[in-house]
Amino acid sequence: MRNESCVTSVLFRMRQLHLALLIAWLTLFTGACSAPRSAATPGPRLLPVSVPELTRVDASVQEQIRQRYASLNGKLATSTASDAELARAYGELGMVLQAAEYFDAAEPCYRNAQTLAPAELRWPYYLGHLYKSKGNTDASAAAFERALQLKPDDVPTIVWLGRLYLDQGRTDAAEPLFTRGSAIAPQSVAVLAGLGRVALDRHDYAGAARHFEDALAVDPGAESLHAPLAMAYRGLGQPDKAAPHLRQWKNRDIAVPDPLQQELDLLLESGLSYELRGVRALEGQDWKAAAEFFRKGLELTRGNTPLRRSLGHKLGTALYMAGDVPGATEQFKQVIDASPASGIDESAAKAHYSLGVLLASSGRSNEAIEHFNQALTYQPSYVEARLALGDTLRHTGRPQPALAQFKEAVAVNPRSVQAQLGYALALIDLRRYQEARAWLSDAVVRLPDQAPLAHALARLLAAAPDDRVRDGRRAMEIVQRLLKEDKTTDLGETMAMAFAELGDYDRAAGVQRGVMAAARDAGLQQSIHRMEENLRLYENHRPCRTLWF
Repeated sequence: MRNESCVTSVLFRMRQLHLALLIAWLTLFTGACSAPRSAATPGPRLLPVSVPELTRVDASVQEQIRQRYASLNGKLATSTASDAELARAYGELGMVLQAAEYFDAAEPCYRNAQTLAPAELRWPYYLGHLYKSKGNTDASAAAFERALQLKPDDVPTIVWLGRLYLDQGRTDAAEPLFTRGSAIAPQSVAVLAGLGRVALDRHDYAGAARHFEDALAVDPGAESLHAPLAMAYRGLGQPDKAAPHLRQWKNRDIAVPDPLQQELDLLLESGLSYELRGVRALEGQDWKAAAEFFRKGLELTRGNTPLRRSLGHKLGTALYMAGDVPGATEQFKQVIDASPASGIDESAAKAHYSLGVLLASSGRSNEAIEHFNQALTYQPSYVEARLALGDTLRHTGRPQPALAQFKEAVAVNPRSVQAQLGYALALIDLRRYQEARAWLSDAVVRLPDQAPLAHALARLLAAAPDDRVRDGRRAMEIVQRLLKEDKTTDLGETMAMAFAELGDYDRAAGVQRGVMAAARDAGLQQSIHRMEENLRLYENHRPCRTLWF
């Protein structure tokens, strides 16, 4: 009996062992795990993740990273977290690591998130940007290809992948992507620029020039496109057209409207992140929110750095837009006081320019001129400052130095309507009417869609004091064409001038009376006296010889 009992006991323990092994095998096979998971010891499908050494980033950013890592570990420590919840926790840790430029630490986070949520666009998309930042173009292209499979009409993904293909010399792969992007977003500067690069690679110089010109028409600030546009014109054998574009080139990225990338940019609790938040608020005309964002950025940005000066200038801008002129003035002065004594400095230039605008608007023209000049010492290619300087010089009776400023502005940006018009008006102030007519005629040919240039030419043709310059019939043709697009009191006055130049004084007087009635209805009382002077001329059968610019 004793032996039988021992045998039974052994058999029972063997059955228990066999059952435990079977359960363990089934658990391994199905992937279930009753033991708590942690970031350091993940399940068999996932990669280990860890927090890197964080001393190079701000304390606020360190805290963000640690909080997200703790949140992930908290979810891994419980068996109730779903794959979707874990994917989000891994991905959000990867995002904050990527935003802080810890690319190696972010990569396994995204790969785990992608494994757990294979249908989610964000994780392969962010991996594409991460690999691009690391210089791994093949892996970046593969990640963007996966993202595009998940959302074939996503324009940012189309653009990033198309650019990668072009950088790899894969023009045939890039072309259908940008063509698809053009069908979805025909006014996208990034898409038009991509089509231009494709055409340039194929030596289709006419097509390249067309695409780059279209892109610059949508966004004249896309200054990096001037270099490839110059290449296209050289390819067409038109060096005269290429030269101005080479002078306008600046190494600036072509912006890609990208909500996912924007989410990453705004993620960190840092001075730069709050600057971006403030800029978004400025774009939305929420001046109060913008000011608060910039103040928060200043709190997080210590020391006299370019970022701190940039935040200070933007805070001044937000305060000015909110109506706090003294507060804005103080901010601009603080930026100027913190600026380097010399050298290129964008924030210093902008602070001097902004303070100059405030001084000019309050009648302190000489002080404004000094600040505009200072802005140009810090940034000689600052077109807005040069235009403001030219306008202030011109309106204070100094057309000759104003002419030089407008000429320089045109050299930097020939597409600037304000620069083209300012140069013509300075010539008119100097009574160089024939030169002004030639300048405006040429500008209208080069920029045919810019109504202010055509209108200025029409008024010069209708009322110039120089008999050799006037051409009433041509002036009337221009005015009638412009009236199809817009009807303003200024344009109505020019039509009356043209009728008077053609000798039709009754119609000139009738149009002038209509213009005066519209001006009264619009509350433009300051213009009525000048309009009355012209009406008396027409009623007395005399033409107008005052341009009233």
